[in-house]
Amino acid sequence: MKKSLLLLGIGAVMLASCSGNQKKLDEDSVRIADLTSEYQEAASFNDSLMLLMGDIYTGLDSINMQEGLLYSMGTGENTNRREEIRQNLASIKARLAANKKLLTDMEAKIKTTGNENSVMAKTIAQLKERLASQDQKITQLEGELSAAKGQIETLNTQVAEGQEQVKAETAAKEEAQAQAVAAENAANRVYYAIGTNKDLKAKGLLEKKFLGATKVLKGDFDSSYFVTADKRTLTSIPTNSKKVKIWSNMPQNSYTITGAKDGPKTIQITDPAKFWSLSSHLVIQVD
Repeated sequence: MKKSLLLLGIGAVMLASCSGNQKKLDEDSVRIADLTSEYQEAASFNDSLMLLMGDIYTGLDSINMQEGLLYSMGTGENTNRREEIRQNLASIKARLAANKKLLTDMEAKIKTTGNENSVMAKTIAQLKERLASQDQKITQLEGELSAAKGQIETLNTQVAEGQEQVKAETAAKEEAQAQAVAAENAANRVYYAIGTNKDLKAKGLLEKKFLGATKVLKGDFDSSYFVTADKRTLTSIPTNSKKVKIWSNMPQNSYTITGAKDGPKTIQITDPAKFWSLSSHLVIQVD
């Protein structure tokens, strides 16, 4: 009887012990599940933070690239290139704004869950500072891009004004040269007329009164009867006549009359400057 009671007592103790152990195991399982969930959440949060950090540094590279494009852009770059840089900066700026919001949300989540630690807080603070610095850099580049546009427009205006000035100066120079050429041509313009005595008198080139000397070009005469020539190039005047007489006052030793004795004569001007020094009009009578 005593032995039976002892066995029952031992069984009861063992049963109570087994029941306590099961409860402890259940509590441990719950705790392990909670820790596992917290670990996975922390790992996921950390992964998100690392991805965000990578995107922020990529944004820095993009900013540096746009800065290089801006500083290497010459004054002759077209509007499309400037507009491309402006749009790229706007896109980067929008991404930075989204990253700043994401960092703020992550910081708030850490504080809410009570999982904040010094390393993570410091990392988030550094990333926020870097984003602010990048945002400031973009603002600076946007200002420099606008300034570059203004400078280019100013240069284009100056170039256009310079071109107009060059055109005006060129036109004035050409006009002056044309006037100089015209003046020189006028200074070298000479006239000669060939005709019989009767024709020359009829045109008013010769005038002879009764018992008076013959006068040359003393009154009104028909200027259209003269041939216009350039004394720089006029070296000979064919007359197609056997008899030739020069009525105008042309200096001796400045010309010769050549031709066969019974053939047509030609006036050869041997010293043009001297020949035309007394008169620019030459009157030649032929018979």
